Amino acid sequence: MADLEERVTTLEREMSALKARVGANEEDMQSIPDLIKAEFRLSNSQIARLSRDVAELRGTVGELRGLPAQMDALHRVLAELVVEMRDERGSS
Repeated sequence: MADLEERVTTLEREMSALKARVGANEEDMQSIPDLIKAEFRLSNSQIARLSRDVAELRGTVGELRGLPAQMDALHRVLAELVVEMRDERGSS
């Protein structure tokens, strides 16, 4: 009879431990949708930031594409100024 009571006590302890593990697993499982939502928001935020950065980069690249024409214009203006200054010094 003592052996049977000992087995029942052991089974009760194991059942209690099992219920505690199941409870912990259920608690973890409940947080999964929240984790998915948080990860989804983070991904959306990163994608939005990346999209904004790409748009800014496109604008910068567009400005840089016009730079060679501006440099050519600057060279012409400088050349004209040098010629004018030379002419002024030559006529004085």
